[in-house]
Amino acid sequence: MIDARPDVPESERSTGFAPEPLRRKSGTAGPLRSAAAYLARTFGPGEVGPGAPRPPRLRGIAVLSGTLASLVMIFRLFVPQTVGMAEQGAGHQLLCSLGIRNLRPWGDTDFTNFVHPSWVPHQYYGEACGFTGSGEPVYSSQLLLLWLGKWLTPVLAWGSGLDTRAVGMVCCVVFGALIAGLVAALPGRTPFRVLIAALVTLVTADGVFADFFVSPYSEPAAFLGVLALAVALLRYWNGGRPRWASLLLVVLAAAFTVTAMPQMLSWLPVVALALLWLPSGARRRASSALRRRQAFVMPAAAVAAIAGVAVAFIAVEPKRATEVNLYNTVFASILPSSPDPVTDLTWLGLDRSFVTASGSTMDSINSAVYNPHYPQFGEQINRGRIAAFFATHPERLIGMGERGISALLTPELSDAGSYMADSGQGPAAKERRLPVVLGLYTATKAAPVALPGLHLLTLLLGFAVAARRKSGIGRLAVVMVLGCWAQFWFVLILEGQPDIHRQMIVAGFMSALCVPLLVALVSILASKSTRPHT
Repeated sequence: MIDARPDVPESERSTGFAPEPLRRKSGTAGPLRSAAAYLARTFGPGEVGPGAPRPPRLRGIAVLSGTLASLVMIFRLFVPQTVGMAEQGAGHQLLCSLGIRNLRPWGDTDFTNFVHPSWVPHQYYGEACGFTGSGEPVYSSQLLLLWLGKWLTPVLAWGSGLDTRAVGMVCCVVFGALIAGLVAALPGRTPFRVLIAALVTLVTADGVFADFFVSPYSEPAAFLGVLALAVALLRYWNGGRPRWASLLLVVLAAAFTVTAMPQMLSWLPVVALALLWLPSGARRRASSALRRRQAFVMPAAAVAAIAGVAVAFIAVEPKRATEVNLYNTVFASILPSSPDPVTDLTWLGLDRSFVTASGSTMDSINSAVYNPHYPQFGEQINRGRIAAFFATHPERLIGMGERGISALLTPELSDAGSYMADSGQGPAAKERRLPVVLGLYTATKAAPVALPGLHLLTLLLGFAVAARRKSGIGRLAVVMVLGCWAQFWFVLILEGQPDIHRQMIVAGFMSALCVPLLVALVSILASKSTRPHT
C-alpha cells in the first residue's frame, strides 16, 4: 500500500508506474517479452510526479555517476593516445585574445592534418589578432573553459601558455559535474536515472562531439551549455526550493549557452518558453489573480536578463563576421538554387551584375567584393531583409532544409585530423572508436526522413508526458526539439552554406540527445499507471 502525501491535493497526487505484464494470451511469456518485462522492472521510472513520495537523497549515486562519466571521457580522449580536432584556422581568432599562438606548420594542409595542442605566449600587433580580415575581437563563453585550461597547463607540465589537452581535461570534469546534476535532477528510481545519464554520456563520447573538447573551437561551450541548461530546467520544473536559486541556475546556464556561438542565440525564444511554461500544479496553487501574476514575475525577469545578455553578445559580434554570413547566405545559398537569380537580386535591392558572383565566397576569384557596386550590398542586406526574403519565398526553404538534413547527417569533418603528429597515424586520419552517433546518422542517410521523424516522435511524446504532469522530462524533450529546429533554421537562413557541416554539429548534438530523451519518455508512457491508495 502506498500512502499519498497529505499536503498534496487529490488532483495533484502522483501516478504510480508499474510495468505492464507482457504475457501471451495463454499465460506464458515469450523470451523477448520476458526480457522486456525484466528491463522494465529493473530500469523503469517508478513513481514520478508532484505527489510521488520524496525520493531518497542520491548525492552518493550522483557523485559516483559524474565521476565515472568524467573518467570515461578522459579515457576516451587520452588513452592510448590523445585524440582531438585539428585546427583549421578559425580557432586562432578566439585564442589569440589570450596572448598565445599555435605551434604548428605554416602550410594549411600541413596543420589541418594533425592536432597541434601547444599554444605559446605571443605579443600581437595591429589586426593580427581577432576576426580574420578586420581584427575585431571574438567573444565566447568558451573563453571561461580556455582560461581554466591555461591555468591547468603548467600544472600538468605541458609548458607555458595553453595546451588544448588541458582544456579537454577541464571539459571532461565539467561534463562529469553536469552528469551528476542530471542524475540528481531526473525523476524516478535510481536505475532509471543512471540509465538516462549513461545514454547521454554515450552520445557525448562519440568522436563527432568529444573530439572538440581537445580543440581551440567554441563548440564545447555549446555542448556543455545545452547539458547545463537541461539540468537547470529540470531542477526549475521540479519545484525545488528556494525558487530563486533554481531560476538563477537557469539564467546562468542560458547566458553561458547563448554566448557560446552566434548561432546559439536561436535558443533565446526557446528558453523564454521553458521559463514561462510553469507546471500546472504551481498554477493551481496560485489561486488568486494576484498570486498568478506574481508567479510569472520571476520567470519574466529571468527572461529579460537572458535577453539582455543576448543583446550585449550581438552588439560585440564582429561586424565582419556578420558581413561574411550575409554574403554566404546571398551568394552561396539563395542565388545558386534560384530559378531566376536576377529577379532575386532585384528583390534584394542589388544590381543585376552581381549574378556573376553566384556560388562564390568572399575569397573566390569571382567574389562580389570585386564588383564596383559592392558597397550597395552593405547598404541593402541585413538579417531582417534575409528573413523577409524567405518569408515571402517559403518554397525555397524546402531545398535548403534537404541540404541541411544531409549536412546534419554527415557530421564528421573529413578535412580535420583527429591525431597528433607523433601518433603514427596518417595525415587527416579520423578515429572512430565509439561511432555510435556517427553510425546512426550514416544509416539514417539512406532514409533522411527518419531524422525529422525522430524529432516529431520525441516532440509528441514530450507533450504527452508533460500534459499528464508526470515530470519535467516531457517539457525538456519539447524544449530540446524546438531548440534543435530553431538552430537548424538559424544556420541555414542566416549563416549560409559554406562550412555547413561544422555549423550543423551542435544541432546534430541536440538531435542525438533525442535518443536518451525518447528512451525516458517511452519508459514512462509504456508503464502501467495506477492510482495510489490513501
